[in-house]
Amino acid sequence: MIILIRMDYEGDDLQRDLEKLNEINSKIVAKTGGKMDGPYLPQQHTLLYIFHVDKYERLNEAGRLFFAESAKMKLPFVPVTYEVAVTPKEFFG
Repeated sequence: MIILIRMDYEGDDLQRDLEKLNEINSKIVAKTGGKMDGPYLPQQHTLLYIFHVDKYERLNEAGRLFFAESAKMKLPFVPVTYEVAVTPKEFFG
C-alpha cells in the first residue's frame, strides 16, 4: 500500500526546516515500519512524500506522531491532502 502525502510550507527557510521534517519522518518510519520516499517538489503544493506501508492503520499512527513532533519543533508544514493507493490484491484480498 502506498500513501501519498502533500504538504504546503509557510516558513522562511525551507532547507533548514526540511532537515527537521526529515528527522521526524525517519522517526515515524522507524516506529511504524515501512519505507519513505521524498521529499519531492510536485507541481501542486510544496512537498510530496510517498510512504510504503503494510497496513492502513499506519496512516493514523503516522499522523498522530507527525502532528505531535511537528508541533514540538514548531515546523511550518501544513498537510493538505493524502491519497491511499493499493494493489488489486490488497483491495480484493
